[in-house]
Amino acid sequence: MSSDRLPAGVPLVEPSTLASAIAEANATAPAPALSRALVELTGGLSAHVGADGRFLFIAEASLRLLEYSREYIDHATLFELTGIEDVPLLQNAFSAAQTLGPQQCTVRLLRGLTDRVWMRLRIAQYTPRIAGASASFLVHGEDITAFKENEARLSDLAVRDAVTGLGNRQYIQQCIVETIQHAREGGPNFAVALLDLDGFKKVNDSLGHDVGDQLLRDAGQRLIAQIRETDMAARMGGDEFVLVLPGCDNEQALGGIMKRLLSAVQQPFQVGDQLLHLTTSIGVSFYPQHGDSAGLLIKHADAAMYCAKDRGRNGLFVYTDDLGDLHRKAFSLESAMFEAIHNGEFSLHYQPICDPISLNVKGVEALMRWHPALGPVSPAEFIPLAEANGLINLLGGWALRAACMQLARWDRTRLDGIYMSVNVSAQQFHHPSFPSLVWQAIADSGVEGHRLVLEITESVLMRDPEQANLVLRELQTLGVRFAVDDFGAGYSSLGYLKRFPLSALKIDRSFVKDMPTSPNDRTIVTAVLGLARELGLSAVAEGVETEEQRQMLIDRGCHSIQGWLVSKALPAGELEAAFASGRLNVDAGH
Repeated sequence: MSSDRLPAGVPLVEPSTLASAIAEANATAPAPALSRALVELTGGLSAHVGADGRFLFIAEASLRLLEYSREYIDHATLFELTGIEDVPLLQNAFSAAQTLGPQQCTVRLLRGLTDRVWMRLRIAQYTPRIAGASASFLVHGEDITAFKENEARLSDLAVRDAVTGLGNRQYIQQCIVETIQHAREGGPNFAVALLDLDGFKKVNDSLGHDVGDQLLRDAGQRLIAQIRETDMAARMGGDEFVLVLPGCDNEQALGGIMKRLLSAVQQPFQVGDQLLHLTTSIGVSFYPQHGDSAGLLIKHADAAMYCAKDRGRNGLFVYTDDLGDLHRKAFSLESAMFEAIHNGEFSLHYQPICDPISLNVKGVEALMRWHPALGPVSPAEFIPLAEANGLINLLGGWALRAACMQLARWDRTRLDGIYMSVNVSAQQFHHPSFPSLVWQAIADSGVEGHRLVLEITESVLMRDPEQANLVLRELQTLGVRFAVDDFGAGYSSLGYLKRFPLSALKIDRSFVKDMPTSPNDRTIVTAVLGLARELGLSAVAEGVETEEQRQMLIDRGCHSIQGWLVSKALPAGELEAAFASGRLNVDAGH
């Protein structure tokens, strides 16, 4: 091999001087020396090796790149310098070069016995002029280590969440795919848990995204600290995290981890000078019971998580097939809802609000109804769907306008003088265009503002009290009145009653229903009526269905009642007929 070595002292030439170096070499050097000088200029791997991988020639620049002495290379083969996992790839390239022509492959070469360098190799069979000579190969390699490291860094960034440093959606989906494959090959079944931080949005909105991001980082680290080394964690986006838990294939196996997770999030978070309190709602699906793909398992865990929230938050819910049926039904209803708007399937019914003694009608509450071709759909089903998909703004705006127009039509009949009560959802109330929508409905219908009562729940007011107060004050200038719907079933924070310009409290039907049999409910109703009197507010009792309930409310000084004892909610035409027949009468003193 010594006869093929380049003479000592041949310098490396910078690429910028390549042209002049070649010109000088052509003028002064014999052909073999010129070829070897050009080889040295590549700066990568340039070698001539036998079929067994032994080096017949290697450039000095290649030795420096790989950090080996020539004495070591004399007794080594290219295969021995290749990472063991890449040896088959290199052998295949050598074999293919003999029959198919020059080949290319990317392998890791050992550098200095302790390091690795990524090389993109080009391999061509060398055909000697001497007949009968053994097959050999020319190998040229380009160092692409920096490219590979950058590629790995970008690949890592592609599956890593920028805020928490955990994996992201793409990462966890790939984890589930691989864990499913492992389970199919005999590995353990597993659980997918989706966690949502209860109350995070309020923190983010009130304290800013910097605090929110730090809270997410801290929460992510707490989750990591509670799970096992074999478990995988990621942030899906927003305030949602996903865990993949191999070996946890039933609720009993999952219990210990879930308790630790719930407890860890409950502990106060110190972010700057803020001490923050959160809880988490967790939904769980199991492989293979609840799905055989990443998409299904995450979807079902997500559905279970929302059930955990509906049950009071800070808890765990495991997916069931019944839950899947409910979601499929909800999806079907949601799809039909869009068509129903265009087809005019929504309408308003009106339930009288009456004096409890005379039962004469003071006003009516407009209630939305949906009557598709296959039969009526309960408001308890379609209202939450409309709130979730954003249609509530469209439906609510239509209901407000239609109710005001109906009131204007009744003013031209014997029903003049009653007021109209309309429910307002949280989304409607907090929408920037809501005040102008109310103003337009009043202006277009011509009704007086004080004859419109907007019913708002306690939670709507307490979501953003300052903004709520601004909206109420603005609408108050139009004469519009406001009633707190379902009073007592929400926050029941009495402080806000003084802050907002309210006119009425509507006592939740759950208290009215059990008044005859429940001393506690009687006490609550009595307290609410007393509170209303002290604050100068009227009180309306909802869900009055029996004479016994009515008498108890009269005895306690209730101003108005509403319920099936007087009338269910009726279409406009049927309500008009009830007045025409004398079954219902307008309250003359109203």
